[in-house]
Amino acid sequence: MLARAPLPARYEAWNRRWGAPFGRPWTAHLPRCLWSRPGGAALVGPFAFQINNDSRAFEYPWAYETLAPRPGQRVLEIGGSLAGLQFTLARAGCAVVNVDPGQDPDGVWPLSERLFGRLRRRFGATVELRKCLIEAAGLEDASFDHAICISVIEHLDRPAIMSVLAHVRRALRPGGTFVMTLDLFPDLVPFTMTPRNRWGENVSVQWLVEASGLTLRDGDPHELCGYAEFDPVKILADRDRYFWGTRTPTLTQLLVLQKPTPRAA
Repeated sequence: MLARAPLPARYEAWNRRWGAPFGRPWTAHLPRCLWSRPGGAALVGPFAFQINNDSRAFEYPWAYETLAPRPGQRVLEIGGSLAGLQFTLARAGCAVVNVDPGQDPDGVWPLSERLFGRLRRRFGATVELRKCLIEAAGLEDASFDHAICISVIEHLDRPAIMSVLAHVRRALRPGGTFVMTLDLFPDLVPFTMTPRNRWGENVSVQWLVEASGLTLRDGDPHELCGYAEFDPVKILADRDRYFWGTRTPTLTQLLVLQKPTPRAA
């Protein structure tokens, strides 16, 4: 489905609790050099360290609620960088592995292993950073209960997407879920004739699901780009129904894929 407006009250409460998506209200008034020091990290919260689109105000609590994290679960995050969701999941008792190569030529999302280690200690979080491409991450077969990917896929090229899907499918346990959000850019195909902007492209979700080898557990084809039921004219006509990112004008597609469980012989 597409993220809806207005923001649900329970999401607003979750964001207040964790200081999502940009840190707590007073973060900007504190010198940045203090943020990761003892006491400073608790003041600004785990979401102060990666500035991103304000659509994350919906995406982060939705992903957390959808995962329903429980102690002892293993969660794989694809492209988590320094974002705070991994730390909130760890605080819920999950063992989180964040696979991110830290490749950012624009310097928008710098990923420092030193800072990451400091944040892990400050937030008391069981999070492991594997700073590499997913092919080199050494993910064990059928070893994760969930995987998450928050607005990353649309920034990758097709070979990279295929690689992510193959490794996630292999690493998930049978019945495990892949919780995903994808930006939907109104200035690109199928809304316009432009195929790509500086941020990425509108990926066909139907192709994505078929290529994943997983099943679509949650998601409405009427609101997922690439399905025959998706009508871009209707989506824009109903634009007031949806929660828009404004820093980068986007809608947000929300879907959950699931790894099939082998049938008993």
